[in-house]
Amino acid sequence: MMKKTEEDPIPRVIGDIDDPRRMMLTREELEWALEVKELIENTPELDNLPDMMYAQIAIITKGNHEDAFRRAWLLQEFRKEYNILDTFEEGLQMVTKLVEILPLMLLSFSFSPSEGTFVVVNDMCKLNTTVLNTPRRVRMWMASSYYIHSALSADVASIRRGCIAVVECEGMDWTKKQDFKLLQAMFSQLLTVYPFTGEFRGFHTGTIFNIMASTLRRILPRHLKSMVQTGHTCEGRLDTFYLVPDVLSANQRLISRVTSALQMRYENERTFSLEPHQE
Repeated sequence: MMKKTEEDPIPRVIGDIDDPRRMMLTREELEWALEVKELIENTPELDNLPDMMYAQIAIITKGNHEDAFRRAWLLQEFRKEYNILDTFEEGLQMVTKLVEILPLMLLSFSFSPSEGTFVVVNDMCKLNTTVLNTPRRVRMWMASSYYIHSALSADVASIRRGCIAVVECEGMDWTKKQDFKLLQAMFSQLLTVYPFTGEFRGFHTGTIFNIMASTLRRILPRHLKSMVQTGHTCEGRLDTFYLVPDVLSANQRLISRVTSALQMRYENERTFSLEPHQE
C-alpha cells in the first residue's frame, strides 16, 4: 500500500475501477487505521481482522476509538450469530439463493465510473419477508446481505465514497404483511459496519414513502440528510430497464457482477497492508 501526501490528494471520484489510487489511504486515514488495528489486536475479546477491515472501520469512525470498538464488536457478534464463514464461496452461494427465494428484488449491481462507486438497484415491491420463515432462510437473508455489502465495499475508494442505492417504489403495498424485525435487525446490526454513506435514490415514491423519508431526514445528522432522495421519476418502472433481454439473462448478469466485486474484495483483503513496503 502506498501512502498519499497532502500535496497529492486522492480524488473523491476515481472512475477507473483498476486505478491503484482506489486502494490508497490518506495520511490521516492511515493513522486512524493503525490506531484501530492496535486497539482491536490488544483487546482479548475481539478477533483480529484483515488490515482492510481495520481501514474500513477507521474511515467510518474517523479516529473515534470508542465507536471503532463498538463496530468491531457488533461485526464479530453478527458473524457469530448467523455463522458467517466470510468466504467468497459462501458469498456466491448465499447471493444466488437470495435471487432464488426473493426473485426480482435485486434488479442490478454495477460499478459506475461517473460516480466512482458501486450502484445497487432494488425493487421494493418484490420484498416479501414472510418467505423468510425458517432459521435457514433467515441466515440466508442476513448472510447474503453481508456479502452484498462486502461487494459494494470492494475497495477503499468505494468504502470512502459509499454505495448508491436506487430503489423502485411504484406499486408498494403498505397493507402487505412484512416482518420488520428482520429489516430492523439488518439495519441495526449489519449496517453499523457497512454504513450507508452514499446516496439513496427513491423512484416513483408515493405519499406514505415520502412522509417516512421526511421523518427519517429529521433525525439524520446534517451531512446525511441530502443522501436520502425521493421523487425520482423515469418513463416506466425500473424493472423494464434492467430485466433485459429477459429475466434469466438479467439474473445471470447480476450474479456475475456481484461475483466479480466480491472476488475483488477478497483479493484486496488478501494483499492490502497497513505496513509500509520495504524498499
